[in-house]
Amino acid sequence: MKNFDSMTCPVCDAKLQISHLSCPQCKAEYPIDKEIFPFEYLSTEQKSFLITFLKCSGNIKAIETELDISYPTVKKRYEELLIALGLKQKENIEKENIDMSIFGKIDRNSKKASDIIKNKLYDNNGRVVIDLPKGGNCCISIAENGNAFESNKLGNQIINFSVFDIIVDFLKSSGGKAPKGMGRNDRVGYGKCGSETVMYQIATQYYGKKLGESTFDPLFVLAAMLEWAGIAENGWGYLQLK
Repeated sequence: MKNFDSMTCPVCDAKLQISHLSCPQCKAEYPIDKEIFPFEYLSTEQKSFLITFLKCSGNIKAIETELDISYPTVKKRYEELLIALGLKQKENIEKENIDMSIFGKIDRNSKKASDIIKNKLYDNNGRVVIDLPKGGNCCISIAENGNAFESNKLGNQIINFSVFDIIVDFLKSSGGKAPKGMGRNDRVGYGKCGSETVMYQIATQYYGKKLGESTFDPLFVLAAMLEWAGIAENGWGYLQLK
């Protein structure tokens, strides 16, 4: 008898249905047409996550400890679980043709964060949808000049890939880890946008802002991109080099 890890057809990948019931004693069989409960379609990993989620009463910190995974991973698996159970639809972002020649020369040997992310975007045909830690996702597309990108979460901002070098250089000088900070509610140099934060470096070195000025805050997207590229862990309130 074949055991299925998930209730999908191994030939065509369609969802399986129950077509008959049988009595284990008299061997009588009864034809039926019944869909399998959505839980049975989950992968082994998804089932394990769901059980842990219920066991921990949805407490993210407890789930992180139980499964030894990061906050963004918990959120990602939770989103995937909702979609798999049919409780949420996957966000589809319309695709468009991108002229790949705008990337110019691709340097595969570069260790710079800007080149690593640009190369990975190139490998994804210039456009990718990545998950955000707090749920949902964002679309990243190469900009027309080939040296920058844009996102549906960042309005009209077109951000140069060099911003990632600023972030990584700061993390290296901070021992590999630093608080992310925030620029939406505090001015540069104050509150959650203090000089010890990644956001302060973006505000002063990338946007050229001075002490006390307000700044645009794209960090939630930049941090997600750094994790997507395998450069840094996008933790709860911090960034840490991998």
